[in-house]
Amino acid sequence: MNNPSAKKIPLVSIGMFVYNGESCIREALDSMLSQSFKEFELIISDNASNDKTEEICREYANNDHRIRYIRQITNLGAEANLLFVLDEAQGEYFMWAAHDDVKSADFIECNLKFLQEHPDYVASTSPVRFKDGLPDPLRMGDKALDQDSSEERFLTCLKTWGGNGRFYSLMRRSAAIDSEIIRHQSYMGADIAFIMELAVNGKFNRMEQGYAALGRHGLSGSGNVYKAYRTSLTSWLLPLREFSLEIWRLSAFFSFKSRILIATRLLKINFVSFLHQIKTEIKLWLLGKTA
Repeated sequence: MNNPSAKKIPLVSIGMFVYNGESCIREALDSMLSQSFKEFELIISDNASNDKTEEICREYANNDHRIRYIRQITNLGAEANLLFVLDEAQGEYFMWAAHDDVKSADFIECNLKFLQEHPDYVASTSPVRFKDGLPDPLRMGDKALDQDSSEERFLTCLKTWGGNGRFYSLMRRSAAIDSEIIRHQSYMGADIAFIMELAVNGKFNRMEQGYAALGRHGLSGSGNVYKAYRTSLTSWLLPLREFSLEIWRLSAFFSFKSRILIATRLLKINFVSFLHQIKTEIKLWLLGKTA
């Protein structure tokens, strides 16, 4: 017998993770609530903010039944907060939303339509840019991964390791929830490894329609990203060591030729990251001396 009072499971879940986001979370929330596709739930996990984030989120939650606001008692850390909203999601489709990002009003609608019509794709996104920048599929890491071969998708993704616009795609929740990497992601580059894991199992689409505009308030834009994940001398010399080991594991069944290409690429990105780390530390030191 049907229960008319039973709550309908939404088709799409949005997981918004936030810590001290009072300066920009209203814009992000307005962006989500203005979507032309309406059948979604918005899960907000507040990582024990100590500004006005809670007040703002409760205001929005009281005015829109689609919002579920959860305040963490203590700060879980960014990675655990990402996982928390994923585990809370109920929809068949899922996407993460940072508290300083905005998406075009048609973002969910056009990407959802594509995924429903193309079951061999695990995720779809619109062109990604920074709020103060222009779309660039290579620099932003949102280029389509539509090759039939998982090996080709994997190699293509590795070429754009510096950006990861695909992370904020609309994706099939089943693909994300089954990921091992997303549950063991406390290392630099884990978000890219997660996307590469998904790319082994399916294609990624990039629409021409709509857009995603990213803010710069996250850890990757703070200047402290290397320091945040540095645990030993090895971390200095090989900043992406854990990432490299994960990529090597994921590519275990690839051809010998591809493995050589992957090994060469991993050595290169660790070397480039090492140099960038030194440059970043010098810049921070000089800023500290002049402050």
